Amino acid sequence: MIVLTPEQNAIVYLMFLNGTLFLGLHFIAFSFVNYGGKKSKRIGYALLTTVFLVAVIQQEYEAMAQLNFIDDSIRKILLGGFVAPVFLLSIVFYRFRRSRIENEPDKSV
Repeated sequence: MIVLTPEQNAIVYLMFLNGTLFLGLHFIAFSFVNYGGKKSKRIGYALLTTVFLVAVIQQEYEAMAQLNFIDDSIRKILLGGFVAPVFLLSIVFYRFRRSRIENEPDKSV
């Protein structure tokens, strides 16, 4: 039986949280680009996802503090190294994808 050290457990937990954060940021970017009109609930779900992701980021902050990272570097790693680039790249990806779909000629004829 394999028993992980507390540091290894924290790293595995951080990997899980990063995966959750990645998927959530993609969903929020998709919801902003493809909002679905007035009757769509997608923006509301994106806002609820945002609240959930704030809690995920706080958990990541605590796990990184447990691993003895410096407070200033934790903020730089989380926001500047992961959250902002993933969110911005997701928005760009969905904008390109949406424009390709809109500009594609109708092939059903």
